[in-house]
Amino acid sequence: MRSEDGRAGAASRVAVVSRPGLAYHEPPPFDPPNPVYRAVEELFRDLGLDRGRAGTPEWNPLGDLVSPGDRVVIKPNFVSSRNLHERITDLKLQASSTHGSLLRPVLDYALRAAGPRGRVRVVDCPVEGCEIEEVVRPLGVAAVIEALRGRGRDLDFIDLRTFQVAPRFLLDDVRRLGRSFNLGLLVRQSLPGDPAGYRVVDLGEQSRFEDHPGPFDRLCFHRSHRHTPVRHHRRGHHEYGMPATVLGADVIINLAKLKTHRKTGVTLALKSVIGLSHEKYWLPHFTAGHPGAGGDEYDRPQDAGDLLEALLSRLPLPAGHSLVARAPRLGTAPRVIDGSWEGNDTLWRTIIDLNRALFFADRDGRLRAEPQRRYLAIVDGVVAGEGEGPLGATPVRAGLLVGGRDPSLVDHAACDAMGLDPGRIPLVRESLGGALLPSGRLDGLDLAWDGPRPARPFVPPRSWPSLAPRGRGSPQ
Repeated sequence: MRSEDGRAGAASRVAVVSRPGLAYHEPPPFDPPNPVYRAVEELFRDLGLDRGRAGTPEWNPLGDLVSPGDRVVIKPNFVSSRNLHERITDLKLQASSTHGSLLRPVLDYALRAAGPRGRVRVVDCPVEGCEIEEVVRPLGVAAVIEALRGRGRDLDFIDLRTFQVAPRFLLDDVRRLGRSFNLGLLVRQSLPGDPAGYRVVDLGEQSRFEDHPGPFDRLCFHRSHRHTPVRHHRRGHHEYGMPATVLGADVIINLAKLKTHRKTGVTLALKSVIGLSHEKYWLPHFTAGHPGAGGDEYDRPQDAGDLLEALLSRLPLPAGHSLVARAPRLGTAPRVIDGSWEGNDTLWRTIIDLNRALFFADRDGRLRAEPQRRYLAIVDGVVAGEGEGPLGATPVRAGLLVGGRDPSLVDHAACDAMGLDPGRIPLVRESLGGALLPSGRLDGLDLAWDGPRPARPFVPPRSWPSLAPRGRGSPQ
């Protein structure tokens, strides 16, 4: 029984749990009791889930969203173990991807709510360059799933990608003369993908690209597949690829990370949904050119050297492979490329479109008037990321969890917790006011804050100077 689904205002409630000093628990499989498990339980209590039985052995918090026999999709945030030439390990990996000790309580309570007739699947569709074993193994995710399966639980992990690209480098971060030399191939390799197949969702006139100021033939993905979005976006027609396992779910639990992002300001619950689309090359990330030419790819005109450097950073080859020939200077501020700045007026539209598809597309990919699945977002900032995120973020031991049923309200509260003005972040601002969900109105926000405010604001990316820290001290 989903007692809270019928309670007025449940969708407008957002909870923030702040526990300074909280760290991910070790070792796997992270059996309770432990501090992270307890913090997730406190988040559920603050959200009012199964309020009447809280603190008793019968407490079933996710039973407010999950009925016995439901199909539940849990979506962690797995990105990559590399950021171009830099390897992402240890605390930096914890700041970028979901840790197993955060996943464990969510799995336990989802399995309890779904019961023996239900089905719980952990899924993600990370960036093509993610060597996922190098992410899920050190974070204890693989060990959690193996342990629970060994205890007889019907649980699985599905990599929703149809392919990945694997590095085959002759020179791999060879540091000489103040530069990192990199020469090699990115080799495309097929993957099994979603066993249930895939669907195409056409948002039509409901797409946020319908009021995009630039021509659709300038919408771009990254260098290796720069013009692919053009075939999927035209007036009244905006296509997105979605895995059938996702669209077939009764409940989506989105485990996002708390990070800054050079293209969208932040990456929280809304942005995480990019990891539920398998057709990444269809997704417009920027509009070609600089502002003087009507684009948002760059913040200024590019000279010939800039353009050649961008081309050689990933040169397309036949069969989906790519050549990489890079020698970036070490210790310099990252350049604005591929829309990686606050002038990006493109990517936020893609992200809101994907969230609309997630909520309103039925199992066959057709848009409906009412949400088709129940939803919960948990933004994990136990170890968060600031600065040049998402992959180049600096770790912050923030001890924060933010949760709720409306991703727009969750992201608004998470930005505030980070000390960043959500009104200056188009992705968050444009999703509010009922633009995505009827509950997404700030005048109805029911915020439960549990614990102290963070001691200082997060450092935004250098390319987002408008996100000036607000109060509560200065960056350290």
